[in-house]
Amino acid sequence: MGVTAPGDIDANQQGSIIVHKHKQQGPQGNPGTGQPENPPPRGDAIAGVEFKIQKLNLNLTKNTDWETLKTLTPDDAKNRVVMGSETIKTTNDNGEATFSDLAVGAYLVTETNAPDNVVKKAAPFIVTVPHPNGNNAWNYNVHVYPKNTVSAKPSKTLDATNATKIGDSVTWTITQVLPELQPGETFTEVSFTDQLQEGLEYVAPTTAQVDGTEVDVTITSTGDGGRNLAGHLDNPENLTGGQTVTFKITTKVNGSGKIVNTAKVKIETSDGGGTTQQTPDPGQGGGPGGAPNRANRCWGGCCSRAKHHAASSR
Repeated sequence: MGVTAPGDIDANQQGSIIVHKHKQQGPQGNPGTGQPENPPPRGDAIAGVEFKIQKLNLNLTKNTDWETLKTLTPDDAKNRVVMGSETIKTTNDNGEATFSDLAVGAYLVTETNAPDNVVKKAAPFIVTVPHPNGNNAWNYNVHVYPKNTVSAKPSKTLDATNATKIGDSVTWTITQVLPELQPGETFTEVSFTDQLQEGLEYVAPTTAQVDGTEVDVTITSTGDGGRNLAGHLDNPENLTGGQTVTFKITTKVNGSGKIVNTAKVKIETSDGGGTTQQTPDPGQGGGPGGAPNRANRCWGGCCSRAKHHAASSR
């Protein structure tokens, strides 16, 4: 058989696009061949990622349309979408979304929705069915491996060791492990917001550390008792992926009852990525941040449990 040519395509055959979603563990690799990767991707599979495919008005049996594809960008492809051709699928627990029974053609693939921990979605891309598989034949079942940069959930813990009565201080620690960056990419924001409930009073200062070393942080506190907190690291561009950032917040207990403390952690990157995530619900782990009830204390005669959340966008 000679080299693959548009005239060899069976225009009546149906094919498929199989999208495999995994955590990006390093720099983006070379363009795929359309064949299953061997060995399989090492990154953790990501379920719940939504993809949309749209057929383009190109005829793959014509050389001229293949020439068009060589310079066609995903943005330009939006102007070539065939009306009514849209199909949406969501990745399963194996990180796979399969679009089957596809007519021969070129398709624009767009990641439309992803879990909260995804810092940066995959960029839109174009896939052809069939795909030249490099061995003088056409592959009608095309495997693609767009990657996502993801961020681990932040955690939040409470140190109430020395708090036995109203007026004592307690310390909250928000911890965030930074996601990996691509070459040339930097962090543009690492911040938190914290809405303290009534019964807590903010006690300055809040400190921040990166891998145990104190760094500069800017804090604002507004409202009654300074209970509306916001803080951001002053030089996020100096951070690297995999580092651990901690914010330590001190509050004074001014009232009895349950302490319900909410917080949000936000990460932004220079390539337009971003996430805002929630810490584990204390009800699922027995105590704040999943720590078994170590924050249970009684203030004012009422058993007070420090309950917290930390939320966080693309």
